[in-house]
Amino acid sequence: MDIRNVGEPITASQRRSYREAPDSSFYAAYQAAFQAQGNQAATPDDAPSLERILGATHTELSAMRGVSTESQAVYAAVLNKAYSAGGIDNARQFLATLSALEMDAVRQNHSLAEPIDTASLSEEGAANLLLPEGYSVDLNRDGIDEVGAARTMHFPPRDAPAEFREAWFQATAGMDEGSMMTYGLMMHDAVYGMQIDGQSQGSPYAVDSLDSYRRIISNYLASLEANKGFLADGQYARDKDFFSRLQALLAAAH
Repeated sequence: MDIRNVGEPITASQRRSYREAPDSSFYAAYQAAFQAQGNQAATPDDAPSLERILGATHTELSAMRGVSTESQAVYAAVLNKAYSAGGIDNARQFLATLSALEMDAVRQNHSLAEPIDTASLSEEGAANLLLPEGYSVDLNRDGIDEVGAARTMHFPPRDAPAEFREAWFQATAGMDEGSMMTYGLMMHDAVYGMQIDGQSQGSPYAVDSLDSYRRIISNYLASLEANKGFLADGQYARDKDFFSRLQALLAAAH
């Protein structure tokens, strides 16, 4: 159940910062993976089984966050129950049927600080609680993923052209996670518009158009030249190198 590699090379850091929407085969494939392990996910120390079921992105993030394999096993079983019973079609109602232990596993696996109040969840926030890390839905298409009560962003967008995602993964392959997140946030704000009080301020760019990304990058490079004398030491060279590389990769895309 690993997240699909959009392009090569793709690193663990890139995988952790990207989300894709589950396709029509996702839920059946998850159930098959769960059953193939013979319910071994209930074994607390069986990390390989958990990875085969939940995917590398989920188990890597869980390890970084200190989520126990016991909690991951409970969460894996919750997802199997949801997908088997059609609970994903009414995620809020399904979540309300969970035991305290199951609900806490959902909370822990999505790194939420507060207990989950199902009555206050949006449909998007509830649905994303029933997807392992690496997958999400953006039902209102605002570029922000609601996960429980949390609001998160990722880049590149799931509906960006494949050519752009390929170029992005190539350009950021050797980049440290902090720099990749910084550039991802810059691009996200340009594509979707700045968020103020949870509302997008709008953007002239179509998320699914390759030309949008070419224009954004061209504008960034022009801004770099115009503001060269006002940038922090080293920023001009870093940003010019990155955006020039990305621009060249997109120029080669068909």
